[in-house]
Amino acid sequence: MKPVSPGATRTFRTTCKVGACEPFCGLEVDVEAGVLVGVRPDRAHPVTSGYACIKGMQVPAYQNDPDRLLFPERRVRPDSGGAGTGDECTGTGAGAAGDDPARWERIGWDQAAAEIGTRLRAIRARHGARAIATYWGNAADSVAITLANTFCHSLGSPNSFNVLSLEYTDRGAVAQRMLGNENLILQPDVARARYALLIGTNPLVTQGVTLLQRRPRIAADLKAIQHAGGKVVVVDPRRTETARIADQHVAIRPGTDVFLLLAMLRRIVETRLYDRSFVERRCRGFDELAAALRALTPERAAEITTIAPATIQTMADEFAGAGAAFATTRVGVQTGWNTTVTEWAVQCLNAITGNVDRPGGVYFNPGAIDVPALIESFTKRRNQAPSRIGGYPQIFGGPPASVFAEDVLSDDPERIRALVVVAGNPVLTFPNTARVEAALRRLELLVCIDIYRSDTGAFAHYNLPAATAYEKGSFHFLTSTFEPYPYMEWKPKVVEARGQARSEWKIFKDLARATAVPFLNDPIVDAVVRVLGWAGIEVTEGLLFRYLLLGKGGLARLRRSPGGVKTGEIEWGRLLERGLKTHDGRIALAPPDFIAALSEVVASPPLPDAAFPLLLVSGARRAGGYNTWTHNLPELMKMLDGNWATVNPRDAARLGIGEGDAARIVTASGEIIIELRTSADVREGVVAVQQFWGHHYDSSTRTSRSRPGVNVNLVHDDRGLDRFTGMPVFNGRPCRIEPI
Repeated sequence: MKPVSPGATRTFRTTCKVGACEPFCGLEVDVEAGVLVGVRPDRAHPVTSGYACIKGMQVPAYQNDPDRLLFPERRVRPDSGGAGTGDECTGTGAGAAGDDPARWERIGWDQAAAEIGTRLRAIRARHGARAIATYWGNAADSVAITLANTFCHSLGSPNSFNVLSLEYTDRGAVAQRMLGNENLILQPDVARARYALLIGTNPLVTQGVTLLQRRPRIAADLKAIQHAGGKVVVVDPRRTETARIADQHVAIRPGTDVFLLLAMLRRIVETRLYDRSFVERRCRGFDELAAALRALTPERAAEITTIAPATIQTMADEFAGAGAAFATTRVGVQTGWNTTVTEWAVQCLNAITGNVDRPGGVYFNPGAIDVPALIESFTKRRNQAPSRIGGYPQIFGGPPASVFAEDVLSDDPERIRALVVVAGNPVLTFPNTARVEAALRRLELLVCIDIYRSDTGAFAHYNLPAATAYEKGSFHFLTSTFEPYPYMEWKPKVVEARGQARSEWKIFKDLARATAVPFLNDPIVDAVVRVLGWAGIEVTEGLLFRYLLLGKGGLARLRRSPGGVKTGEIEWGRLLERGLKTHDGRIALAPPDFIAALSEVVASPPLPDAAFPLLLVSGARRAGGYNTWTHNLPELMKMLDGNWATVNPRDAARLGIGEGDAARIVTASGEIIIELRTSADVREGVVAVQQFWGHHYDSSTRTSRSRPGVNVNLVHDDRGLDRFTGMPVFNGRPCRIEPI
């Protein structure tokens, strides 16, 4: 960074980075005397064009939060977790380690790395590599993700858990089977579509029709469909913000989306409305798919979903006849029952109607960075063993996080005994919170790398302060394929790191040394870094960025390009001609294991019963929140003000519970007590409770603890997991409500 005169204001063009909201809206930020003091939307940004939501306007509060963790700290009392007073603040005050020196002790970076390395080496020596795990959460950037995964792999462990296994790995499982590579993730070409089928997604709030897609001006895109004479259909048990502007809202029974999709597919096949030319030239397995669809009758689909047969038929006919249509899902479906089979049905619907790799359908952006090839190069030396619990495969870099607690709490000699967490909060995000708490307490070593002492950090043996995105220069290369077109963007360093906060690069480089494993799990890179270090040359993230940008103009060019660099256009037909990785270059419509599972799925719909007559959904989002990441920002917390249960007024009347009353929600896994509110936007038979609350732990985040909310994951199970991915169910869980 260039020095500026005292009192001068310097403006930088950068992007939003509050948590991991994927639009990364372009921002202009003002810095005075080394402090980020102002923010506004970047009207010249080529992707976001002056759009930024209320979260982006809180970037100064995020960056300057007085509750940030600014120095390494070590637990000096053997117990872990539990509720504190809320007065601790590791970022300020004498000692900077809180007001209870018997609990947390500030230590130096060298000492922290040495002690952690010694303990990791001892655990691996006694119990084997599988006894160690890592986890990265949704606020981790591409560098942090790469470092967490390769550190785990360098130890020889397959347990590189990540947040995607809670909400996204179904897409990888389907892409691997249908397209030949788990990273060939298709995104909708929204603006040119004539029919949008949005299932379990609320893009007006989440800023994207599908997870990870960077499309912040989604309202304008959806309106463009309507202005061109097209149609927007929202399938959701709630009348969401997006449903209000849609042409049609279909209030489906939660957890039954796959039955709607299968019925639509059967209708299209039997009426021969599918694109026969596309299917013959670009697909295989159509006959097998058609035969399997006969397992579900239209009448049974209507009964399960509560959608009238005529409505299903019309939706199928309109989708097939639109000429440019797409179907897509988000966490409302991806954290529901049968998520992988549901995603398969979605992509079959797109494929048999010819809506793959054409304008207005779904497409693959090859990106400025070849992400599939990059991931393969970084994972050549990893342990690819499936999870010890459940035998689930690794997808997107690791096994499912939902098996973590059962693994730790087991009596197996190879059980997990150490965990390193990067930018994640497992105690509030994993299912079955009580078991997660017990697992965290049982660990012999828990290390959390974060900008706060998080709720999970309350259980840690060591909390290590990470620099924010504004304290380090970087670009998010792993999301390159989710840009609207081939494009890359530099996010500059705008302020110095506060306190002793460090980049994840420096943290993991030191941990690798202390643990005696090769940095980035690459002996050659490790040797180069060591030699240069002996010569007094500090190797930074720039080494990785220069490698990634070979042949792409170089790092210097990218740094000189505020607003990013467009490296190409979408080449329609490229995926179908030379991008598919299946053995015959065709889309596989009928993967054998999906076909085999279909009969069981059809025979066992997730329906309420007498004991649990309601269905709980927990996937709803609010504009001021992004998981737990905005809960310590005072202005946003005033808007959010905790969480509650929402039911239809008719259900509340039947239950004899009034607006604002406390009620007990009970599932087969547990119970919670929470405030009840009513809204006609929620269909009858449904209970909606927002996730990622329950800030009752000894964290440094005083604002979040002032409005802790209720952790609904206490009633979500960690055992009834998706058969293909190990993903948990957060939507469509049978429950009952009891008055108090």
